[in-house]
Amino acid sequence: MKKLILTTIGYCLVLNLTFAQQATPEEIAIKATTELVQKLNLNDDQKAAVSSILLDQAKAEEEVLNDSSSSSEAKTESLNKLQTEIDGKVSQLLTEDQKSIYQKLIAERPSKAIPTATHPAKTESTTSE
Repeated sequence: MKKLILTTIGYCLVLNLTFAQQATPEEIAIKATTELVQKLNLNDDQKAAVSSILLDQAKAEEEVLNDSSSSSEAKTESLNKLQTEIDGKVSQLLTEDQKSIYQKLIAERPSKAIPTATHPAKTESTTSE
């Protein structure tokens, strides 16, 4: 009986960790806003505007990712287009000093790609005995 209870608890913990990794658009926007506030030293008005923009972005990204009728390439293109639009909106809110820092952040940021359902190509083994 003890093993059954411990197994059940372990199973529940694993499920909890699995579902905990899926962040909501609100959580994503809060995290991104906090990061920009720290890196760009945004004032309160900028913070509120950026937060709203990033929340809209996170919701739009979720819609793109959940669209089962689009291919991975189309989703990637949509996400990159959306990111470009968002970068423009955020840049309009920034001072010249903040814009230069933001441009550096953009340059360092990897482009968004949709994970494919295919398995990675297997490479040939280099061990031959």
